[in-house]
Amino acid sequence: MQFTTLNAGKLATIALLAQFTVALPSVEVEKRQTTPAILMGAAAGWGAIAASTITNVGNTIVMGSCGTWPGSEMTGFPPGFCTTTSIAGTPASNAEAACLKAYNNAVAKVPTAALPASDLGGVTLPPGVYTFPTSAATLTGILTLDGARNPRGQWIFQITTTFGASAASQILTINGAQACNVYFIVGSSATIEAGAQLVGNILAYTSIAASDAASNNGSWCALNGEVTLINNALTAPSVCLT
Repeated sequence: MQFTTLNAGKLATIALLAQFTVALPSVEVEKRQTTPAILMGAAAGWGAIAASTITNVGNTIVMGSCGTWPGSEMTGFPPGFCTTTSIAGTPASNAEAACLKAYNNAVAKVPTAALPASDLGGVTLPPGVYTFPTSAATLTGILTLDGARNPRGQWIFQITTTFGASAASQILTINGAQACNVYFIVGSSATIEAGAQLVGNILAYTSIAASDAASNNGSWCALNGEVTLINNALTAPSVCLT
């Protein structure tokens, strides 16, 4: 039987090739995570946009635009305040279309992690595309979004049915994470309880309802229903780095 003798140079070459072979899976993961970012487009700068109506009770302040399309009803303004409004107008139509495009693009994203629980409370997460073990998702307590790995990264939460933020729940951004890069993609409706302090864009297929004194830094889009507000404070980011 004849054996092939390998000298030191050949052994080094084989070892180097082996290193490249091991590295390939991480390259594929990186490609998956660098797909085009979700953009709000014409909906950027909108605090609340609804397909049917926006109903307000109390002294809600929206630092950004508010509007409806194709619906033509906004009630409770004043005493509620929006920086600008568009009721069944072209700006609202463009914003609704942009919300729908962002929703569809986010739904099409390949998940990067499956969360072990449906409650986001008490969790710290890097950028990623997240799914849940049940069709609905909730937030009780504090969710922390950490931009240490990539301050321009995005957090996309793919929720099949409902999203509910409990009273006094919070979302914190640290290490450069931006509220404008947070997306809750809700397959039906979202409910935000009293005093919740959220950040991010909520794109709900049906409706969004907020209770007393809840706040948000981002945009709320109700694609087929209404947005209900009660003494809320909504701020639409004017600049977003992706």
